[in-house]
Amino acid sequence: MGKDKKLSRKYFILAVVILSMYMAACAEMRLNTLPTPPPTAKMRVFIQPISSPGVQWRIPHQEYAKSLIGLAQRFLERKGMYEVVAEEEVKAVLGKQWYSEKDWAARWARKDWQLARQVGKAVHAEYAMIIERFGHVKEKIFFWEMMLINIETGKKFKISVPLPIGDIEKSREIVRVLYREIFNDAKDDMMGTAIRKGRQMAGLPIPKTPAIEVKTEPIAPAPPKAREVDLEKTLRAETMAEGRTRLAIYDFEAPEPFKTVALILAEALREEVFRLGHFTLVNRENIVQVMNEMGLQQSGLVDEKQAVQAGKGMTARQIIMGNFGVLGNTSVLQAKRIDVETQGTLALSSLKCALGKEEELLASLPELARKLAEK
Repeated sequence: MGKDKKLSRKYFILAVVILSMYMAACAEMRLNTLPTPPPTAKMRVFIQPISSPGVQWRIPHQEYAKSLIGLAQRFLERKGMYEVVAEEEVKAVLGKQWYSEKDWAARWARKDWQLARQVGKAVHAEYAMIIERFGHVKEKIFFWEMMLINIETGKKFKISVPLPIGDIEKSREIVRVLYREIFNDAKDDMMGTAIRKGRQMAGLPIPKTPAIEVKTEPIAPAPPKAREVDLEKTLRAETMAEGRTRLAIYDFEAPEPFKTVALILAEALREEVFRLGHFTLVNRENIVQVMNEMGLQQSGLVDEKQAVQAGKGMTARQIIMGNFGVLGNTSVLQAKRIDVETQGTLALSSLKCALGKEEELLASLPELARKLAEK
């Protein structure tokens, strides 16, 4: 009987040890926290590349990750609305808690991407951008998937691009298409984030019910299924320019706290105008390049003559410029389309909403785009 008690006690202790190890594995990782960065209207984003196991990748994960982080960082920062967290900052937060390549892929996705939100909070980011490459070896089909996670709410947006074998190195085009599609899905969410940051910087009261939650569904317990995008079809649509007027849409003017809000509105307007199919749009990167060459900045562009001159420099026949501002308890977005040759105004329109309800402007952008595109 004594022997049975000793055996039972041994099993009990073993069970306790196993349970403790299990609970420790499930517990949140202890991360270092970075000092709070200087206030900015831009949205802080940290980028994490993942290579799913089970595929013999031609490019090793470390090389892929380093290249992709650099590419995505340059791409996002050129948009003007993001502040990308440096890779060194993410490493400083994680400290010595590194895992092998395969372990890391599983670690990030565990418990509904809990680690991504933990790291995001530690680096003071509003969003995590997860870019994963994975594949079905037997079908010889590979995918790139981008997921944007709101660190505060946990809401997720996922886009994937299926690629035939041999095309997995179209990094620049893939990132651009994935971002464009995920921006369209997440713009309401980002708008709410930018509004709250802007109101905080401006010293304005922040609504008790965040704008980010107004038009979103309850957070699902698991990430949503990724929406697939046909890369080649999307690229072909972008090059269909025959018979279309070349148009440049400048960033909207706005007070400093609401610069990011204005950038989101301008980016969303470009998408709405593109969908109309009447114009060939000058991409924002080319606009910024021409402005820099002329010694101008979009954020300081208030002179129509300068805007027209810059339009000529990018061979645009027409331009759209405008501004976003707060007048009393009303937020106002104004925009107009100008002929570069004659400098005449071709169309003029505006949108208004109650202060704190700026997300309503996004819903009204299709109407604004149609009015601005009218001949």
